Amino acid sequence: MKIIKVADLKVGTKFTKPLYLDRDNVFLNANVPISEGDIARLNKFGFQEVMTAGEIIEPGSSSSTTGLDDSPLSDPDKQHLKNIHFNILKHKENFVRVYKEAFDTVQAFYRKVAEDKITDIGPIRYAAEEIVDHVKSNPNFSFLLLNYHLDGYYLYNQVVHSTFYSLLIAQGLDYSRPRMLDLAYSCLLADVGMAKIPAYISEKNATLNEEEYKVIKKHPLFGYQVLTKTYKIKNSLATIALQHHENYDGTGYPQKLRKQEIEEAACIYTIADNFSALTSNRPWRRRFQPYDAMKTMISVTMNKFDLNLLRIFLNKISMYPVGSYVELSDGSIGQVLDANNAKMLRPSLVIVRDSDGFVPKDGSNYINLVLENQIYITKAIEYNITNS
Repeated sequence: MKIIKVADLKVGTKFTKPLYLDRDNVFLNANVPISEGDIARLNKFGFQEVMTAGEIIEPGSSSSTTGLDDSPLSDPDKQHLKNIHFNILKHKENFVRVYKEAFDTVQAFYRKVAEDKITDIGPIRYAAEEIVDHVKSNPNFSFLLLNYHLDGYYLYNQVVHSTFYSLLIAQGLDYSRPRMLDLAYSCLLADVGMAKIPAYISEKNATLNEEEYKVIKKHPLFGYQVLTKTYKIKNSLATIALQHHENYDGTGYPQKLRKQEIEEAACIYTIADNFSALTSNRPWRRRFQPYDAMKTMISVTMNKFDLNLLRIFLNKISMYPVGSYVELSDGSIGQVLDANNAKMLRPSLVIVRDSDGFVPKDGSNYINLVLENQIYITKAIEYNITNS
């Protein structure tokens, strides 16, 4: 790569390959003109140089480097959405790796706890670091997360999903990296108490009876005791394990805490855990549509949550959650690409099937519904797509 001084960048200049802040972080995608705002941001944050493996694109020429259709879009808003989509797909392979490694690490640790065997807790910390680094480098990770699950015991998917979603809220609160790391570490350990619940109860494929439910309600205490007594981790890091089933209105368990009695980290995880649970299949029920899950949380069960944190979560993933599928009034099908906070029911989409049933190929498959008054969402749908 060659180094370019920020002072030498000119507004309107485009390159055949992306501009990087460093060898891992893209600042501007290929074939996208540099704006005054781009240069201002670089100066604001103290960057004196950027790097690229590309060349300057002369006026009238074009380039194809993104892996999507790289023909320039005449609409700047559509180009912006295309850039978001490109960055999501660029991080997909790494997301899958980080998710799988976290799943395997959680599974291995929880199984050792179930067997009353002492094991190294270090890999959990490493998995937390990997997740935090991925979240910070890929702000649109929830697009990939919503529909990604590994085969196996649901609990491990639940824990990993909830950890990712918790960090989404942490980003909205401007947590520092060390604070995000502590949160991720605590989240991955949050449900370790379930390892102490007899399998005939924890893995039951039907509704629990009253006595079984009483046993389940002990798992926060079991988890807290394992973490603080056996593994000697700080109380502050074991709090989520103890409090993640406490509700903001005082109806939760095991201590029936309410409002400010519950630590912020536990309030964050409770929101993430509920959304993850509702949007996942269980042996006794099918998953909620992501839209229905979000609607339930902001209406039926909203008193369970810190409303400020719930609002941040909603702003991050949209009323029609990022990654979910919707049917539009023209018969086309879109996947939610980005939230529009000002108008929650009109997110930005990538169209995966047009109104004639075909996959768009001409770069017209990005749409911001805020700017399209003639088209609207008719319903949320389940949709399976390959090679997305």
